[in-house]
Amino acid sequence: MLKFLIVFLVGTAIIAGVFYAFYLHVGSGLTLSNTATDWGIFGDYFGGVSGAFLSFISILLIVYTIDQQSRQIEHARQEAFKNDLLQNVSKADDEIDRWLRKRLAAQQGDKDVEFGDIVWGIVPPSYASSKEFSAAIVRLHKLTCTYCVTLGLYKDNIDTYFIFQQHRQKADELIAFLEQHQDKLSNMAGPSLGFCKLHIHGKSEA
Repeated sequence: MLKFLIVFLVGTAIIAGVFYAFYLHVGSGLTLSNTATDWGIFGDYFGGVSGAFLSFISILLIVYTIDQQSRQIEHARQEAFKNDLLQNVSKADDEIDRWLRKRLAAQQGDKDVEFGDIVWGIVPPSYASSKEFSAAIVRLHKLTCTYCVTLGLYKDNIDTYFIFQQHRQKADELIAFLEQHQDKLSNMAGPSLGFCKLHIHGKSEA
């Protein structure tokens, strides 16, 4: 609505300016003519001058409209990109949660234990079967690395501090747990966990 109001005001000002310029240079001190020829000359003058200005304004409006459409398309593209990154983070987070809910056989007896209870320190690692615990650690390491990579991309491209902080805290706890049991992982576990820290903290904090 504001754009159309501006165009109307500018157009009115141009038309008034054309009339005033014609009056100053041609009709000042003269009475209105009753001759059709004089009015025809005025019409040609008015159409030529005001038409050029109005055409120029039309071009400006077209350029403005194209620019606005380009901005909207770029905004939509960025929003789609942000949504994709957030979905990837959520997917990696869900995969970790599913794995943490996996039940491991107990070292003794029939009662099994949820892997997440060991990771979050509720149950000591010695409660679970050593073989199953080792396999669960290896899988958690892979999922954590993927999680940290997606968090790094999220941090570098989206300015949503609080959402990222929540995920980073979880990633830090997972990394700390994996470092405590690094002896059950491969020799490349140390460097990969270092890269995890780099992804979620950056060079200054890694």
